Amino acid sequence: MSTWNKYYKIAFFGFIANLLLQVIVSLAVDPYLAAVLSPFYPVWFILAVVGWRKEHPRR
Repeated sequence: MSTWNKYYKIAFFGFIANLLLQVIVSLAVDPYLAAVLSPFYPVWFILAVVGWRKEHPRR
C-alpha cells in the first residue's frame, strides 16, 4: 500500500482531531462538555471500514 485512500486519511485525522479536542475541552472547559464529542468515535471507525471495503472489494 503505497498511498492511503481518502477514507483512511479522513478517519485517521478525524480520530486524532477528535481525541485532541476532547482532551483540550475536558481540561480547559468542563469534562462533561467533552463527553459530547465521544459519539463521533464510531463515525471514524465506520469511515475506516468503508476505506477497507473500497480497497479490498469482494469478488
